Amino acid sequence: MENQKLAIICARVSTPDQTQGYSLDAQIKLIREYAANQKIKVFKEFVFPETASRPEERKIFKEIMNLLSERKDIKIILTEKVDRLTRNGKDGETLNDWMSEDEERQIHFIKQNLIVHKNASAHEKFLWDIFIAIAKQYSNNLSEETKKGLKEKFDQGYFPGWAPLGYLNKEVDGKKTTVPDPERWHLVKKAFKMYLTADYSVVQITEALYKKGLRSKNGIKVPYSVMTNILRNPFFSGRMRWNGQEKVGNYKAMITPEQHRQILTIMDAHNYHACRRRKHRFLLRGFAFCDICGQRYTADQHRSGKISNFYHCSARVIQHSNKNQNVETAKLEKQVEELFKNIQFSKEFIDLTVEKVKKFYEEKKKETELQKRTLLNRKMSTEEKRRIAEEKLIAGTFSDEDFIRLRERFRNELNNIQEATGELEAQHDIDIDTAREVLMLSRNIYKAYKKAPYEIKRLYLSFFWDKFLVRDKKIVKAKPTELIEVLLRNKKIFAKKLQKQRGFKGDFLLRPNLLRGQDSNLWNY
Repeated sequence: MENQKLAIICARVSTPDQTQGYSLDAQIKLIREYAANQKIKVFKEFVFPETASRPEERKIFKEIMNLLSERKDIKIILTEKVDRLTRNGKDGETLNDWMSEDEERQIHFIKQNLIVHKNASAHEKFLWDIFIAIAKQYSNNLSEETKKGLKEKFDQGYFPGWAPLGYLNKEVDGKKTTVPDPERWHLVKKAFKMYLTADYSVVQITEALYKKGLRSKNGIKVPYSVMTNILRNPFFSGRMRWNGQEKVGNYKAMITPEQHRQILTIMDAHNYHACRRRKHRFLLRGFAFCDICGQRYTADQHRSGKISNFYHCSARVIQHSNKNQNVETAKLEKQVEELFKNIQFSKEFIDLTVEKVKKFYEEKKKETELQKRTLLNRKMSTEEKRRIAEEKLIAGTFSDEDFIRLRERFRNELNNIQEATGELEAQHDIDIDTAREVLMLSRNIYKAYKKAPYEIKRLYLSFFWDKFLVRDKKIVKAKPTELIEVLLRNKKIFAKKLQKQRGFKGDFLLRPNLLRGQDSNLWNY
């Protein structure tokens, strides 16, 4: 018994169910019986996972080679066939190097009746190389078939990858599909609702939902990058992306395509007069500045008797006293609103805008109608093909398998057409709203600003104003943007006679030579 040689056993399963089935047991039994007959003592057994490309296999192969390097007394590797040990040339070279260091080292391929070692015959080495090449080819073919299967799955409208947070991979009616995760669905959907308000940052959403129980699939707080990717991912609006392609998926969407576009717009706008909310929404954040020291105004919530929000110089007492400088947010924002009363576009500019909007609307309408006709023709053609396929199935000229395959294709095509039609309708609404907003703004700037929601007000402010300088709770100077200055120089904007209003110190708006006989000190910058 002391002369027994030590060996390790290497086995591999071909499919996941074989880990519990006959194939793996048969391999181990065959190798153990062979070892007993050859008086070889088994030191350890290794089992490779299903596929040749998984990290687990690389880890196991490395573990094998580390063991063989540490235990010089292990001279033999026992395995059923070459492809149970390795399926790539690089591992074959590693095993060749291991055998070349010691004449007693051997690899036994039991079912192939082959023993390879340093002094093996040319015929045995040739067979070893051939079997390695065949195993590698098998692995490559398996990879290609897997990719082909994933592409076919994607073409049929089923996502071929891991479901994102909020969804689960599940087999339904024999098909692996994507379904809502009952534990996370409502929380992830809440993330989209929160972000669509433009009141919350990604960090705030992550923190809020973590407190409500949202965890990643690893059980930890959802990382910032993951939450950002979730918000930007079109998958949640029903469109899958895979391998450079995109199409409508056969699963329940969490948000609409229009909501997805709105989210992308909010994200893109967050770096320019953004609608970012720290703790409260302050309309003039980034626009109001101190006329004493030039520092930016910030805003806080104060609790003195009743809760009130105040704008104040961010320098506080470092450069000057803030006594009598803090101003309630509502009052300062009202002063800005009043400024819009005193400016309007010239009639020439309004007429030109109306003409452009009308042209824009007619072009969009023509384009939409053309696209709708194209989609309608596609729909009618697809429905006709489906009808013919159904008749052929009834007549017996189509097999059941062919009909199921075609029906799935027709269904995906009709879903795509419906999705495209919905997007056209949504885009039409956006076009109309855009035209309406432009017309309202051009005809009555004050009315448009006053009726606008918070986010649009921020856009109007960034369009007209560069900054407001504040002192003693009043706007004393209002600086227009560079674009507005150009329009002023070209007489595309003019001011009404500014009425002295309570709470204001000084007049604002246009340059003297552009006032057409009106007050000369309206714009002050």
